Amino acid sequence: MYRLTPRMEQTFRRGLEEFHKLFSASRCSGWQLEELIFRAIQSDNQAQHHAFWKETGHDPDADITVRVNGDYHYLQIKSGKRAKDRLTLSGNRHTRFDGDIIKITDSLNLRDFQMLSVPYRQLNNKQGRQHVYRFAYIDSSVLRGLRADGWNQQGSKWCQTNGKGVDFELVPKMSWQVWWKVPISLVELGDEMII
Repeated sequence: MYRLTPRMEQTFRRGLEEFHKLFSASRCSGWQLEELIFRAIQSDNQAQHHAFWKETGHDPDADITVRVNGDYHYLQIKSGKRAKDRLTLSGNRHTRFDGDIIKITDSLNLRDFQMLSVPYRQLNNKQGRQHVYRFAYIDSSVLRGLRADGWNQQGSKWCQTNGKGVDFELVPKMSWQVWWKVPISLVELGDEMII
């Protein structure tokens, strides 16, 4: 599984610090995280990692593609929100399948990417407002294993839990967007970055 090097992490942190000099009240959103991570990967010349990123790209498998020694790593970049023992992430929309649950299930099971989430929380303490980020690496294998006949309709959503304990929600009102609730035990967490 792909990991950022310590130098890349330092560059990313510096980017967050610059962001929060301009915007003290807001979190860094998903599309901004993509650019900061892309720049961080490019910053470590010694690592020989070659990143490819298309601004405003809508590739369902990769926001950033990284080539290392001829191997390709497909990264989905998500902000995410941590609540106790779960990390909640939003995914791609599946409008192109016109509500065909079998095709949507097949599409979700075929994904071959790595999720790099950067969940955020805010602290208000004696130092004032602080922003806390951390890297969360998730292998796509834990985001598969769905059954087309395993979905249950709950209100306006379709829900299923795979064999790894990941909860999936499909939301038709949001163009069949997928939401994941991933147990923290399946996530590799980095150190907190307090800005």
